[in-house]
Amino acid sequence: MMRWSFRPRWSVGLALSLAIHLTFINPAGALAADDGEAAVAAGQRIYQNAQLPSGQPLSGQRPMGRVTGLDAACVNCHRPSGLGGMEGHVAVTPITGRALFGGARPQDQPVVVRLDRLNEPAVSMPHAPYDEAALAKAIRQGVLPGGRVLDPLMPRFDLNDDEIRALSEYLKTLSPTWSPGVSEQEIHLATVIAPGMAAERRQAFIDTLQALVSQISVNNIDGLRKKIPVVERRLHSRRKWVLDIWELSGPSQTWQQQLLARHAERPVFAVLSGLGGGEWQPVHDFCEQQKVVCWFPSIDASPQGAEHGHYSVYFSRGVLLEADVLAQRWQTEAARPRQVLQILSADPAAKQAAQALAVQLDRAGIAHQELAVSDVPTAALPAQLSSLVATDAVVAWLRPADLHQLSTLKAPKAPVFFSATLGGRETDLTGSTTLQAAWRQQAWLIQPMEAPKMRQANLERFNTWLKARKHGLVDERLQAEIYYAANSLAAMLNGMLNNLHTGYLIERAESTLSMREAMDVQEEIQAMMMGGMAKHPASAPQTLPTDSPQSHAEHPVDLQELMKRRGTTAYPRLSLAPGQRIASKGAYIEALAPAEQAGEPLWVVPQQP
Repeated sequence: MMRWSFRPRWSVGLALSLAIHLTFINPAGALAADDGEAAVAAGQRIYQNAQLPSGQPLSGQRPMGRVTGLDAACVNCHRPSGLGGMEGHVAVTPITGRALFGGARPQDQPVVVRLDRLNEPAVSMPHAPYDEAALAKAIRQGVLPGGRVLDPLMPRFDLNDDEIRALSEYLKTLSPTWSPGVSEQEIHLATVIAPGMAAERRQAFIDTLQALVSQISVNNIDGLRKKIPVVERRLHSRRKWVLDIWELSGPSQTWQQQLLARHAERPVFAVLSGLGGGEWQPVHDFCEQQKVVCWFPSIDASPQGAEHGHYSVYFSRGVLLEADVLAQRWQTEAARPRQVLQILSADPAAKQAAQALAVQLDRAGIAHQELAVSDVPTAALPAQLSSLVATDAVVAWLRPADLHQLSTLKAPKAPVFFSATLGGRETDLTGSTTLQAAWRQQAWLIQPMEAPKMRQANLERFNTWLKARKHGLVDERLQAEIYYAANSLAAMLNGMLNNLHTGYLIERAESTLSMREAMDVQEEIQAMMMGGMAKHPASAPQTLPTDSPQSHAEHPVDLQELMKRRGTTAYPRLSLAPGQRIASKGAYIEALAPAEQAGEPLWVVPQQP
């Protein structure tokens, strides 16, 4: 008979944190005894804002001293979901109403959470249900019903009976039921495709995502059962993924209503990946308003407010990041340009980038002009450019078709900076049909993705999977982003067990994303070394055998590059911290001159205002 054991890690116990405004208090600051809504509001204010009904700040005692105000807020450790997590090396137990007091119905499952950052077996210990007296003793004295003493990191709070009751009522509202889109057997997801996408990219997006969703569902339900941790088998927490493809149509002003209608018809837990260009704002707003997680879409420009959202996470700011990188680079150079010419495609992302850079150039006192290639007939373009070439720098926010047109003209003497988000990879730009040699001599690429050799090492597992599934490589950035989005979501959901709340998913991402990337890198390196590569001397650079799945790549993968890498995606680094929603923060400035002249690319992380 299989036994299921829990390893307890009592810690930052039942801490209390931030909240909303309380309006239902009498002049003395006491709660009305029969006002349930006022009690919940007061409890939320204690939990989230560390403010008592009297207006005084919450205060608690630790062995190392007293904590007051926001430093004492429960939300700091127990998080908005109430499901806890990790505070340094200390596990923070869940304090939702169901976790403390039990479910309202006999069939309610107990709240079991992982008390670690990743997929280790430590989970929270079941306990007898609390009552308010037990909760009061834990909060005031740090003593649990069974006599255990809470970790010293958990402050002891002097709350009166009304304040204990208010906090208790609020805790009962935290993560009470699964978020929409979740059932006992299935989790419903959607992906969004904006109109106007090229047919080949659209089809590659659908094929890649559907293959991954199918594979993950099989692994969750039918395959690899022996590898599923005991706690997940016991809780039956693995679910089949059901994916809906929401293709939008018409002007962007109508997209949000289309999304609301689809979501009302069949609610989804998250928008997985997504395909868009420079317009994603309505999708972002839909996810924020409906509390639907938007999980790493493939887009060219992050929407307004992306850095401060709650439910949407992004790989990069795209062309907006590139504009900031250029602006910061020119601020630090002794010979910054006096005049900048921006050439842009008739494309929403190109327009956003040009506008963002123009704002920063104005702020820095750098003169600039903008030229939209769509506004100039092809025959008149050379003359138009010749009248504007009295400039110190040219920035090309151009799609491939416009790049080819530009390359047929005489190259300017000034340095030219190209957008990798819009124009493509280094090999896309340096091909003879795209950017002629004369242009490359003074050309630079603003590249949010990892530098070429390291990028190839990062994407080793992705390329192996792509070849094994017999999928063609249509768009490296797009397909690699989809691969990461699907697999990282699967890992996060597995770590959440049955606590399928959208807010908790974001909290797990904030605390585990970068650690998971580091562990995946080590796992891949060990697997490759065990596969025979360890026979090669470590001091000599080695490449994979010619019959390896990676041998089709443009650059053979160097073992030394595999050992140095920091991620498993097309990006140099992916990490989130509490409140962060953009996982990759910087970009390279790469020379497009021949390799022997190019030198090492410069990595720039723009300072945020």
